[in-house]
Amino acid sequence: MKQGILFLALALFPMFAQAGDFEITVERKKDAVGAASTKDREHSASQKWVGEMAVKNRGFKPTLPIEARYILFVKRQELAQKLGSYYIEKVKGTIQIATLKPGEEVKNLTSSVELHHQQIEAGWHYVNGGVTKADDTIVGIWVKIFQGTNEVGEYMDYPNVKERFQWE
Repeated sequence: MKQGILFLALALFPMFAQAGDFEITVERKKDAVGAASTKDREHSASQKWVGEMAVKNRGFKPTLPIEARYILFVKRQELAQKLGSYYIEKVKGTIQIATLKPGEEVKNLTSSVELHHQQIEAGWHYVNGGVTKADDTIVGIWVKIFQGTNEVGEYMDYPNVKERFQWE
């Protein structure tokens, strides 16, 4: 009889947060400082980008310490490369978050990412037919919340991030 009551109590009051107990958002922010340069008819500029990640406990009980692991997917292009030629850089990071009270929200910054813009002067082109304008862009953000080894929350800024990229 006592074992049944203990089981019922544990079922009603789980010790760990469950999926759906967290609200996760990432707001994209640009750094006010950028850099520009010109070399051999090529103009380039760069801008630093950072994400402000907010994690809110939507549960009715305090959480144990949690860990937010994230991947920022950056599409990198280079001048003079064939049209459609690019690579995806994965910028990974981890944020440790202490206990959150019910309804409490904490905000942290992700790693800083430098995005480049390159362009050659108007009227010029590359003999190989390569692109004359190249822009780096953030093409995806994926966040997973872990409590110990249990995944208890997930956020993706685009619905198709999971189909386009791999978590590794």
